[in-house]
Formats: sequence, C-alpha cells, structure tokens
Amino acid sequence: MVFRDLWLLAGPVLIGVGAGTGQPMVTGIGVVVLIVGAISRLWARYIFRRVNVSSSLSEARAFQGEQVELRFEIENRKPLPLPWFDLRVAISEELEIEGEELPAASAPGLNWLTRRGALGWYERRRWRMQVSSRERGQFQIGPTQLHSADILGIFPRHFDAPEMTPFIAYPRVFALDDLGFPADRPLGDSKGRNRIFEDPLRIAGLRDYEPGDPLRRIDWKATARHGELQSRVYEPSAVQHLYVLLNIDTLEHSWEGYLKDDLERTVSMAASLAVWATGRRYAVGLLANGSLPNSDRPIRLPPSRARTQLPRILETLAVVQPLTMGDLAGRLRREASRLPLGSTLILAAAFIPDELAEAMRRLQDEGYRVAVVVTSERVDLDKLTGLPVRVTGRRLEASEVLV
Repeated sequence: MVFRDLWLLAGPVLIGVGAGTGQPMVTGIGVVVLIVGAISRLWARYIFRRVNVSSSLSEARAFQGEQVELRFEIENRKPLPLPWFDLRVAISEELEIEGEELPAASAPGLNWLTRRGALGWYERRRWRMQVSSRERGQFQIGPTQLHSADILGIFPRHFDAPEMTPFIAYPRVFALDDLGFPADRPLGDSKGRNRIFEDPLRIAGLRDYEPGDPLRRIDWKATARHGELQSRVYEPSAVQHLYVLLNIDTLEHSWEGYLKDDLERTVSMAASLAVWATGRRYAVGLLANGSLPNSDRPIRLPPSRARTQLPRILETLAVVQPLTMGDLAGRLRREASRLPLGSTLILAAAFIPDELAEAMRRLQDEGYRVAVVVTSERVDLDKLTGLPVRVTGRRLEASEVLV
C-alpha cells in the first residue's frame, strides 16, 4: 500500500524536480508517471463495475453419488477489460468436481474451485462441469471471490459475491428385492390392488366380541348396555397407510456418540422403504427421533399420497442430524392412535432398545401391520420375538443401487 501511494506521489515530485533543475526529460518522466498512475488508479476503481458472476445447477437436488451439471459464468458488460482475473468459488468439501482436485479453503469445511484468465470488453466466459456428493446432506456452492487489477498490476482489487447456490444430496436408495422384500406385493396380505383398511373415525356398527379383537376395538358403553362384550365394526378404507419409522440411535447412550456407518445404512434403508412404498400407492409418512438443522423438534411427516410427499421425505432424510430428540417408542405410541387400523409401520434401526421392541409388539397386538428392518449385526434378535424381522446389516451395500 505504501508503494502504491508513493507511485502516485512520484509523478508530481519528478515534475517539480525537473522544472526546478531545468531537466525536461525528468519532467516528461514525471508527466508519464502521473498519467499512468492516474489511469491505473481509475482502472482499478472501476474494474468491477458491471461485472457479473453467477453459478447455477442443472438440478438443485440429487441422490448421493449422482452427478449434476454445475455452471459458472463471469461477464464484463463495459468497455474496460479485466487484464487478468482469479475466480475462486467456495464449495463444500463433501462435493466432488469431476476431473478436479480442489485445494482447501481457509474456512473449515470448504474447498476452492479456481479459474483464471483475462476478460475483454463486453466479453463473457462460461464453464460447465459435473458435480456429485460423497455424502447425503445440504451443501453450498459459494460465496465467490474475484481478484483482478489494472493493466500494470499496481492497484489489485478483489470482489466478494456472497450469493450461495444450495445443493441437497438425498441418501442412497437401494433395491429391496435382494433383501427379501417381495417385488410383486406390499408387506402383509392384500385384496385386489389396494389393501383393505378400517378407518377408526368411521364406525359402521357393532358386533359380538370375537377372540383376538384388540382392546381398542371394544365399545365399553355398548358392552355395559348389552351385558356382553361388543366390538366396533369400522367402515373400510382403500387408502394404504405406511409409516416409515427411523430410530436415529446407534448406541445405547447418547453421550457415547454415534456410529456413522450404522446411521447412514439406516437412513438409506428408510429412504429405500419410502420410495418402495410410494411406488405401490401407499400414503407414506415418516416418524423419527432425530431433528433437522436449526430445529429442536423431532421429525414427523404424517402419511400422505401427495406428489410432494416423497421429495419431502427424501429431503428430510438428507439433512436429518444424529442428535437424538427423545424416545422413539413414546412418540410411536402417541402417533399410532391417529392411524387407521391395519396401517403398516416399518421400523428401520441399527439399535433397538427393549422399550421400542415392546412398543412395536403392542402395536401389532392392536391390529397394526408391523415389520422391523435391522441394519446392524449388533442387534439382539431375541428381543424381537414375535415380530416380522428382516436383517440387512452390511448386505445393504451389496444391494443394487436404484438411484
């Protein structure tokens, strides 16, 4: 900075010395220095005027490992050129650019994508590349730094563009056929194309109690009037409800931390179940004891057949945090009372405490269709006696990746 200031003072000093000593050459040099310094200073001042830097993605959401196109553009919309530029784009370190080795940025968790060159008047430069994510999550492309200078490089300048392009990587989704899930029908019995469900909000009548009827079906007021146990008869509903239950816990105590591989397998299993069920016309929901970033509430997405439901579930699973938000068994008991009898509840878990196993068993006794998908070999299967169980463990990685 001192040298640059001296450069601006050198012109007037040389002019004064030349005039005082009667040396025209020194005076001429001073004039040239003054003119060049002034031009360089003005060039540097206006060098980033009407210069636009932008980035975009062909898709803002993709599955883990799936490539999308990343586009960068720098445009100079004025007659003053950029003699050289150094463009640096911060990119989350989990993202990979095909054919690029990205150096680490000064900020933790970020790498630099760098492009260098020159930009003439009214010129535009574009770059296209393929980007993918090694992990699920929400990532960023940006902010951007642009460095340049005047024609002589006397007055360097930099420009910061704070805009960021978000990118969400869904968890991997696997084919379930190799894991024992039938491809031709959903879990449990079916009638025709859709399962027959009973809607507890629509009572069709009463009948005598039959052995095996769950307690919640008994109408105690009618029983008192008739002197015999009476069970409610519900109107049928053709809507197929399926709740994907995700247990974030991978160890018994939260203070022990978590096992990343077990958690990622479990999240991928939950995503695979959601995709599988959506393809079979279920109203799919998600219940988990994890949380979203900047949230202190556990995850609850009630079952729905809306077209936006599956993207919502996948986006939620993409960003779910390993921080446990309470007991899944308690939340499961409260949530199940809102579902029609006959609804399907599938638990994906790498760790299953006794309370959760008992909650699943109780729901099965009450008339729900339940299943447990175990994603770790560490689970004691004896505690799941009486429940339909499928153990995937590390077989999940060997399964075919759908997307």
